[in-house]
Amino acid sequence: MEHDAARGYAREGGDQPLTSPLDAPHVLHLDAVPTSVPEARRFVLAALDETSAAHRREDVELAATELVTNAVLHGREPISLTVRLVDGGVCIAVRDGSALSPAFSMLDPTAVTGRGLLLVSAVADRWGVDPDGEGKVVWFVVGAESSEQDDDPDEATRLLLSWGDELDMDPAEEVVRAVLTDLDTAAAAASEAHTEGVLRELTLIAANADNPQRGVAGRLLEEALPLDQLRSDVRRQVAAAVRQGRTTVDVTVTVRREHAEQVRDFMHALDEADRLGSAGELLMPRATDAVTDTRRAFLRRLLDQLRS
Repeated sequence: MEHDAARGYAREGGDQPLTSPLDAPHVLHLDAVPTSVPEARRFVLAALDETSAAHRREDVELAATELVTNAVLHGREPISLTVRLVDGGVCIAVRDGSALSPAFSMLDPTAVTGRGLLLVSAVADRWGVDPDGEGKVVWFVVGAESSEQDDDPDEATRLLLSWGDELDMDPAEEVVRAVLTDLDTAAAAASEAHTEGVLRELTLIAANADNPQRGVAGRLLEEALPLDQLRSDVRRQVAAAVRQGRTTVDVTVTVRREHAEQVRDFMHALDEADRLGSAGELLMPRATDAVTDTRRAFLRRLLDQLRS
C-alpha cells in the first residue's frame, strides 16, 4: 500500500486519512533517504494522539527516530513503519529488507550508534528484533499493561543476542576478494565506531531543512551509501574480534575491483566530515589522529588490493 501525501498517511487495509485513536494498524512506507526520519516522526506523533500512551510522546518520538535512522543507515528497502494498539499500549515496529540485526555497540560502549539501541531499551516498556525470512522487524511497546518478565535476559544480554550468530561467523568462510591482515582490533573498533557516529549525524543534518550544512551532508552520505554492505561486513568482523578478546583481526571483504573509485570517494567524504567536525559544524567530536590514521590506512590497503 503506497503513501499518498495528498490524502494523508494511509491505513493498513484502506486508503482513508489517518485518524486517532488507532482503530487499525497504521503503516507508512519509507525510502532509504534522510528525509524519511522526520516524515516517520510526524507520522508516529499523529498516530499517538488520543491514545493511552499519548503522555509518552517524548519517549515514543525518541525511540521511533532511533529505529528509523538505523533502518535508513543500515537497512535495505523496502522499509516500513507500523503503529498499532497492543496490550493497552502502542507498538511501533520498523521493518526493513536486511537480515542483519541492528548494531549493538560492541565496538565502543560510548558510540552514538550503540547508544541508540540502549536509548530504545531505556524508554520502552518492551522491545525486540524479529527476523521474518526476508528481513527483520525491530519493535518497541510503550504504555502497555505490566506483565511478568522475570525470565527475560537483562538489556545488555538482549542486545548481544540480537546479533544472533553473526558475531560467531568465521570470516574465513566468506568469499574473499580482499584481505587486510593484522589490524589492531581496538584501533579498528574505535575507527568504525566514530565513522558510524559521523554518518548518523550527517543523516540527521541532511533531513533538517534549516541546517546550512544540509547539502554538504547529503552529498557526503551519497558517497558513503555504496559501501554500506562492505562497512557492515567490516563492523561484524571487528565486533567479533572485540567479543572474543583478540588483539588483532584479519578482515576479509568481497569487493569488485570497479568499486575502487567508491572506496576513494568514501575516504575523501570522511576526510571532509573531519573538517566539518574541526570547524564545529558537528556535535560529534573530531576524530583523533589515531582514529584518522587507522581509517586511512585501512582504506588505502583496500585500494592497493583492488588496484593490484
